Formats: sequence, structure tokens, C-alpha cells
Amino acid sequence: IIEMVNKVFSLGKRVAGRRPQLRVNLGTFVPKAHTPFQWLAQEDEEELNLRQQRLKQGLKNRRIRLSWQDSRVSLLEAALSRGDRRLGRVIYGAYKLGSTFDAWSERFNYQNWLTTFAEAGLDPDFYARRQRPLDELLPWSHIDTGLSVDFLKREYKRALEGAETADCRNKACNVCGLEKRHPECQQSFLKL
Repeated sequence: IIEMVNKVFSLGKRVAGRRPQLRVNLGTFVPKAHTPFQWLAQEDEEELNLRQQRLKQGLKNRRIRLSWQDSRVSLLEAALSRGDRRLGRVIYGAYKLGSTFDAWSERFNYQNWLTTFAEAGLDPDFYARRQRPLDELLPWSHIDTGLSVDFLKREYKRALEGAETADCRNKACNVCGLEKRHPECQQSFLKL
């Protein structure tokens, strides 16, 4: 990120009569359901803070402004997006304590969420910051998006290896599960 931002800034300096200014907004990785990363753990707050410090050190230029989402908001996003039915009590409890429009930083009250997680006997880290085994039954496993679990597992392993997957609209079918449902995919699959 540091290298890329510095390259972009250098390119901006080449434009005559302009002094570049960059605004870089960074997001914390939030593993989501029905993706190849649904088994990954989100980084803990200590690691996220270290990464932010490295970025600040590497991008000290006054004309480069960095911003990022509060890591506590990202923790809640990960917990809620990978949670189970028990989180309904947490959401309702936070709402009763006044948590509405929490994406607006001036309205966000992290303590409301910690209180309701504790009252429900739950821990947001369990949902967000836990590496899940590939054979774990996930709370959303009963929802059929068309993508097969086998495909998501293959993509997870490929991502860890840094291997790209070709777009099957232009290359061979990736046998993701959609070939059973969509005519365009079926045609691509039949060409194999």
C-alpha cells in the first residue's frame, strides 16, 4: 500500500502546475459469509493498530491524508455478518440502548454493543476473530446461493497460494455450482 500510494503521488507531481494531494481511505478486512474467505479470522485490534502505524510511518507526506474505519466498527461488522441466530438478542439489545445509525461515527456507541454481547453471554471475537475449520457447519450453510462449498474451499486455497482464477465467461468453466442453474453457465460448462 505504501509503495502504491507513493507511486500515485509521484505521478501526480508530474502534472505541471499542480501540487498533488491524496486522500487514502483504508478498510479493515472483514471476512464475509458465502465467500472463499468465510473461514478466515479477522485480525485483532493490536495487529490492526500496528499496521496502521506502519502506514503512518511509511506515508509521512503532509499531502497524503490517511483515514480508516474504527477497528471496533469492523469487529462488529465481522461478528454480525458471520453470526448466528443468537445475535438477534444482541442487535435488539443494542437498539434498546440507543444504537441506531452506528455507521455514523458521531452516533457509534461501542459500549452498548459490548453490554448486549455480555448480557447474551456471547463474545464478538468468537464470531469475528476465530479461524474456522473448513469442515465447520457455518450458521449460513442452509442458504443456497448457487455457489458450492467445494468451489469456495478451492478458491480459499487458491487465494492463500496467490493463484488467480480465470473468469469463466472468457475461459473454461470453474464449476462453481452456477453451471447447474444459469443458461450462460450451462453453455460454458457443456463446452468442457
